[in-house]
Amino acid sequence: MFITPITPLGELGGTRMNQQIEPVKTGAIPFQDIFKNAVDNLVETERVTNSDSVLLAAGEYDDLHTLGINATKAYLAERLVVELRNRAMEAYTEVMRINV
Repeated sequence: MFITPITPLGELGGTRMNQQIEPVKTGAIPFQDIFKNAVDNLVETERVTNSDSVLLAAGEYDDLHTLGINATKAYLAERLVVELRNRAMEAYTEVMRINV
């Protein structure tokens, strides 16, 4: 969901009040897309780590350094999602504190 920025009101004389002003395009990525990509990355890295662990337990996996790297990737992806959630909750709390 893209939120358009507040446009300036113009000069005090009111000469520009009726003129249409185009919203500024910042090229920013919506938070929803960032969060969705982080969750998708978390699901994928956990899937890879789980399949590697099953193969290791079955004795069919001998690449231990790759298993460690994949486990670390899954851990970091999980921490990223948790931090994104925390930041979103902090922003929501700040918005709710604003007196209107």
